[in-house]
Amino acid sequence: MNTKMNLEEKVQQWFVDRNLHEANPVKQFLKLMEESGELFEGIAKDKSELIYDALGDIQVVLIGLDQQIKNGAQISANQQELELLLMVSSLGNISQKLYAHICHNETQIPLIKADLMFLDSVVSTVSFCNGTTAENCLEEAYEVIKDRKGKMIDGVFVKEEDLLDGTEV
Repeated sequence: MNTKMNLEEKVQQWFVDRNLHEANPVKQFLKLMEESGELFEGIAKDKSELIYDALGDIQVVLIGLDQQIKNGAQISANQQELELLLMVSSLGNISQKLYAHICHNETQIPLIKADLMFLDSVVSTVSFCNGTTAENCLEEAYEVIKDRKGKMIDGVFVKEEDLLDGTEV
């Protein structure tokens, strides 16, 4: 038996031992998005340890999600979870359009305006579900970033405290 199969079986058993093997796959999918965010953070900050951890965690979540679906787990979602699923779907649409633009030169300009507008409405709904408004959240975010210092690295603004090399900005 190869090592990966043995590890997958151990992870499956881990889910069974915690009675997660028949839990709601929507919750597991949200966990997948959380781990994906950690992967993106690790890549953006060039932190190998975070990347490796996220890649391992993503595999664990995928094994659990597969197990839940195979076991016929009840799939349900509250309003906020539905909005988050819509958000991820829209992000996927944008990703596909950017990918097609880059790899297949399908369009001169990726047509994503409608997707961006849709995401804005999802942000408003999720804000409402959490007792606030999108405008309040944007204002708070701006207050945090307005005086932020940092530098561009590979087309991404990296805030000063995340700079690994200690370079003055």
